[in-house]
Amino acid sequence: MQAPRLHPGLFFCPGEEGLLAYDPVADRVHRVNPLASLICELCDGERPLEEIQRLVAPMLPDGEHDQVRLCIEQGLRAGLFVTAPIAAPVMDAADLARRLKDEGRYEAAFICQYHAGECEPEDAGHWAALGELSHILGRRADARAAYERYLALQPYDAEVRHLLIALRDEPPPARADNDCIEQLYARFSSFYESNMLEELDYQAPRRLAALIAELMGARGRLRALELGCGSGLAGVEVRPRCAHLTGVDLSSHMLDLARERGLYDALEQAEIGAWLQRCDRSFDLILACDSLIYFGDLAPVMRAAGRLLEPDGLFIFSLELGARKPCKLNDNGRYSHHPETIRELAADADLKILRLEQGYLRMEYGEEVEGLFVALQPIGKA
Repeated sequence: MQAPRLHPGLFFCPGEEGLLAYDPVADRVHRVNPLASLICELCDGERPLEEIQRLVAPMLPDGEHDQVRLCIEQGLRAGLFVTAPIAAPVMDAADLARRLKDEGRYEAAFICQYHAGECEPEDAGHWAALGELSHILGRRADARAAYERYLALQPYDAEVRHLLIALRDEPPPARADNDCIEQLYARFSSFYESNMLEELDYQAPRRLAALIAELMGARGRLRALELGCGSGLAGVEVRPRCAHLTGVDLSSHMLDLARERGLYDALEQAEIGAWLQRCDRSFDLILACDSLIYFGDLAPVMRAAGRLLEPDGLFIFSLELGARKPCKLNDNGRYSHHPETIRELAADADLKILRLEQGYLRMEYGEEVEGLFVALQPIGKA
C-alpha cells in the first residue's frame, strides 16, 4: 500500500470523541472514532503503513496491530484517505456552511464553518457563524470559544458580550443592557415577522389575546399599554378593544415597523423599566408579549406595572418557562423563569394571579419552546 493521506477535498474538525469530516462531493458526514482520528493525524502522505502501525502499536492491546491496516482500508473505501495526490475541488467553505445551515443540516454546516475559521482566522464573521452553529448543536464549549475569538476581533459587540455572560457561567445581570437589545433588533427587524410567524410558529400574541378575551369578555374602550411592542404583532390582536393604545419599545427599527401598521395612538422609544418608573398615567390593560424575556429580575417591572393599573386592570405577559429558581440566563441570551418565582414576585407587588399557565410558545431550531402565560390584577386598590 502506498503512503495514505487524508482526502484533500474533505473538511475536518474536532468532534465529541474523535474527528468529524464532511465530504461535500458525496454530501456525507463521517464520525471518526478516537483510533481512526489518531491515524488520520499520521496519514500525511509521507508515512508508509508500516510506520503508522509502529507509531500506533503502543496504544493498542497486544495482537491488535492489524487494526491500523483495517482502519486505513476502511477509510480508503469510505473516501477519507487516498494513496495518490489528487486535486481538491475549489469550494468556499463559509458559503457551503450557510447553505447547509439554511437546509437545517447543522452538523455538516458546523464542520465547514470550522474549516472557514481556521483558514481565515482574522475574519470575525466566521467565528460569529461558528458560535451560532455551536449553540444550535448544544456544543457550549465550542460556542464559547468561537464567540471569544469573535469578540477579540469585534470588542464592541454588545450582543455577543451578553451571550458570553451565559456561556462563561458568570452571574447574570438584572436585564440585558440597552445596547444589546438595540443591536439585536437592528439586525432582526428586516426579517422579524417572516421569521417569527412563518419559521418559528410564534404563538404568544394569539395566546395572550385569548387570555384577555377570557378574563375581560366583551369589555372595550380600554386604555392600554404595550411594553416592548415591537412591530405590533400583539397590537393587532388587542387594538379592536382599545380606546387608546400606547406602545413602548427600545428599538427605533421595531418602532418604525409598528408605525407603518397605524395601530398605536402613541409610540415612544424607551427602556421599559425606566418608562414605567416615570409614567403618571393609569391603564386598564398592560401587555408585554415576549418582551420580559430580556429581564432576569422582574420585580421592578411588576411593581411599576401594578402601580399604573386601574383597580380592575390586568397585567398580561408571556415568558419562557424555566426549571431553575428564580431565573436563568440561557445561552441564547434570553431569560427563563420558574413559575414559583412569578407567584412570589406577584405577592410582593400586591398583584393577585388570575392565570399562570404553561404552554407552547414557538419553535427554535426544530425544538418546541415552552412558555408561561400570566395574568395579574391589583390586590385591594381603592
